[in-house]
Amino acid sequence: MNYGQQQNERVKNQIVDGLFSELKERPFSEIRIASLIKTAGVGRTSYYRNFDSKEEILSYYLNSLVEKRMAEGRPTEWTKQSVPADLEKIFSFFQMEKERFLLLFNSGLSAYIFDFFRSIPNSERAQNDKFQNTPYLIPFFTGAMPSVLFEWLKKDTPESPQEMAQIVTELLPPVFFSDD
Repeated sequence: MNYGQQQNERVKNQIVDGLFSELKERPFSEIRIASLIKTAGVGRTSYYRNFDSKEEILSYYLNSLVEKRMAEGRPTEWTKQSVPADLEKIFSFFQMEKERFLLLFNSGLSAYIFDFFRSIPNSERAQNDKFQNTPYLIPFFTGAMPSVLFEWLKKDTPESPQEMAQIVTELLPPVFFSDD
């Protein structure tokens, strides 16, 4: 990544941080760009060079989480042995983002989170012949995960990520696993 790209990422992250700071103070619909720019400590030109709307900032933030998550490891194998380990990483990852995700849920922005989860199904799994006969399995999982994550985060994460991974794994139907 060259200096210009690093600078651009830094500015985008400042704007994301500014948006979350603003969300602590007021509802999303009441956040004005002028206030956001001031809170983020960036110029108006820098803001509009990177984003067209507050919604675009949320999309950028969520997409950057996907990129971070994907950079952490290998694709999911969907076996009874690998799923708990992968879920533990997911719960650990979201535990680090707890404050922001709770802000999104509590600000009435959960639709962004559900859309985020729906947009990232594993394409290898979606194309697997075994799952062509269960077209609702991936929507079930991608809809259930944000709900489970929210409940866990809302309760201040009383179970460890490892315990949550085991709980969710036990809730999954056998057809979910590629080694069944």
